[in-house]
Amino acid sequence: MLAFLVLSHRNPGQVLRLIRALREGDQAAVTVRHDRRRSTLEAHDAEAAGGSLITDAHEFGWGDAAYLQMILDALQATLRVTGAQWVVTASGQDYPLRPAGELKAHLAASDHQALLHDSWPLDLDAPPEPPKDEFYRRYRYRHYPMPRGPARLIGRALGPLAYQRSMPAGAPDLLGVRPPRHPFGAGLRCHVSSDWLMVHRRAIESMARFARDNTAVMRHYARAAMPSESFFATALAADPEISVGPASRAIRFQPGAPHPDTWGEEDVGELLASGAYLGRKVDDPGVMDRLDEGRRG
Repeated sequence: MLAFLVLSHRNPGQVLRLIRALREGDQAAVTVRHDRRRSTLEAHDAEAAGGSLITDAHEFGWGDAAYLQMILDALQATLRVTGAQWVVTASGQDYPLRPAGELKAHLAASDHQALLHDSWPLDLDAPPEPPKDEFYRRYRYRHYPMPRGPARLIGRALGPLAYQRSMPAGAPDLLGVRPPRHPFGAGLRCHVSSDWLMVHRRAIESMARFARDNTAVMRHYARAAMPSESFFATALAADPEISVGPASRAIRFQPGAPHPDTWGEEDVGELLASGAYLGRKVDDPGVMDRLDEGRRG
């Protein structure tokens, strides 16, 4: 069985439409982990649309370690609720471009146990050239919330040993400080990838086991910036029993932007021709209508 795990925080009506679209054809289950601090999605509404609401006690900020733990716990909860063999994570602003049955068949035929978008190894022993130096700072430095002024002053005073990081979505600025050591090396390489996943049950169990067994790595990630964009790829690459392949998802970023573009009416043809199973971000109901028409043939 295939299950979609929707991670959302806004626009409950759009999330309900997404549930119905993913459930179309009755080829997949849908669970939703909705951040109730931002907006309210009622369990009975999710169930009426064909989904199941996952609840937990996690409180997290944009891109912090608690967000990583929330995703990991929600993946395991989805396995328990649905009995699925494959779980695909989606945001509340994703939208299906192809029928769920086609994705289900693709995953069932895959030689891999995990499909990740843009996964690659990162050497933490020396800063790489731009733009990969951004990821070096994320995962080589330990980060502490601090007002922008003091963080900037300390970063300048310590030179390459520290820097000030501005965060989006109203999150507090961070002071990054480079420790003398890190937990990665020849036996465990740091990796980077998107945290929007297509993962088999075995891969989810492997990631949960990695988090339990590697306390030094998890302490390091607790002070990383956006650890979810490294942990999943790192944990999966560390398991010789897990094969990782590329995922197909239509996402477009502008250079240096922290968030992807929102697809518009003029992009519908490109989305449908992309061959991807999901597109992100889609907010316009008119765009969704046209994607529904294209997906249904």
